[in-house]
Amino acid sequence: MPEPILHDRELAADRRRVGISYSGGGPLLIVELGVAQAFVDLGIRPDVIVGVSAGAIAAAAHAIDPVGGAGISAAALGTQQVSNRSLGLTVLQVLGHAIVDRTHLLALGSNESIRGLLADAFHDLAGRDRLTFDYFGRDGRPELIVKATDRLTGESYRFPGDADVADALVASSAIPGVFPPKAIGGRLLVDGGVADNQPLSELALAGCGTIYACAIGYDGELLHAPTNLLDNMTKAFSIAMHAASRLEQDYVQLRMGRAGIIHHIHPPVVELPVKGFDFTPDVIAQVMRRARDDTKAWITEQQLLPGQSGTA
Repeated sequence: MPEPILHDRELAADRRRVGISYSGGGPLLIVELGVAQAFVDLGIRPDVIVGVSAGAIAAAAHAIDPVGGAGISAAALGTQQVSNRSLGLTVLQVLGHAIVDRTHLLALGSNESIRGLLADAFHDLAGRDRLTFDYFGRDGRPELIVKATDRLTGESYRFPGDADVADALVASSAIPGVFPPKAIGGRLLVDGGVADNQPLSELALAGCGTIYACAIGYDGELLHAPTNLLDNMTKAFSIAMHAASRLEQDYVQLRMGRAGIIHHIHPPVVELPVKGFDFTPDVIAQVMRRARDDTKAWITEQQLLPGQSGTA
């Protein structure tokens, strides 16, 4: 079993350095975009942003414009073009895949269609046909870290500076069983949340002493009975990942000691008004607005702004 990445590492946490982590969440991406907008509205300027799965998309959207939130708006607009049909997840599409592939069926649908949406948004915002990770961490932009899981080794994989961001986001959000793995650089990659759903260790290694752990998904609230196969899989995945995320948070806080602090950000989401990935403009706006307002209120009321003494 791989050693934790903080194993035998010296940490130099600086509370003036702010890090934000976005966990996986599937369709709850629109909640994460609302959380990201709250940070922008509050004037919280992160030095490093890390994300996995759907959280990787939120992280990239946040990092590309941490002051004005243009990336968040672009991601919200692009999400309007995502649906169960575009992802190959309607009942008829899944049945078709099952008939054609039979015993070799790797996934219910495919998330490859989102690559074009992401690439187009990045081109408009960054002015680059191919956006790589070395675009970040300079000119006022925070460093961006995205992780996936190596399906063949079980290890968490961090994309290097020359990696294509759109490809990385497709790989990091490849929910096992729902979307197929993605082959990149000789690796077979799946959802980053499988191995490290809340990669706070990366922020600690980067010297961030004020960390916001944005855990979007199940947090002990009462869930409804599953309505279909996709709902059953994604909710169960969310429960397992959140439990692992809290262990990671406790571990990193223990390693940083009093030199650093982790704030747990979790807007209440009991029932998302969308079935699967069938987003609509009204639902996106409604969910993002509530997540933004709840997050801003929580950070303000609990005194969780950088430099304040609140704990959460």
